[in-house]
Amino acid sequence: MIHCESSIERDYVRIADYDPNILEIIHQPLAIPYLYKHRKRDYYPDFKVLTKDGLVRIVEIKPTSKIKKPENEIKFLVGRLYCEKMGWNYCVVTDVQLRQGYLQRNLSLLRALADQHIPIQKLKYVLQMLRDSGDCTIEMLRENCNDLNSEEFYKAIYSLIYYKKVYVNLISDKLTDISIVSCGRTEEEYQWREYH
Repeated sequence: MIHCESSIERDYVRIADYDPNILEIIHQPLAIPYLYKHRKRDYYPDFKVLTKDGLVRIVEIKPTSKIKKPENEIKFLVGRLYCEKMGWNYCVVTDVQLRQGYLQRNLSLLRALADQHIPIQKLKYVLQMLRDSGDCTIEMLRENCNDLNSEEFYKAIYSLIYYKKVYVNLISDKLTDISIVSCGRTEEEYQWREYH
């Protein structure tokens, strides 16, 4: 569980949690001292993100409407300079960037269902049926998965999508029964585990 102080921060964490390259997200990881209008202040960036490839990124989340405020522009400069000195990356992410397309809506839906326990056999069954069917809509795949009831099927397909075993366009398209799903790997390439 990662603390969030706003819905924009929550949206960032939702996307970061879905990114397989991110190992850890730390909320307000440090205080960066700076001077502004003749007063000593501390800047607390929103997140520190550690990635599998060894990068460290300091991330500031801001509404687009507040990007140009002088007090924020100073914080962004302080953050960039601090990160340069540390050999880290610094970025500012806005609500407009985070809320493009359907990604937030789709990830919220997928996450709610993907966190439920699903037996591996059912996941493998849906994946095999998709391999046998080829690229198709979720509705067509559902019709082919006769051994599962609707609830089992949707939990399985959404879990497979969330954990990147099945592919679908989550950014441009609203996830529905007419979404096209595809599978491009063989079972041996997957490391199966129980999803909780």
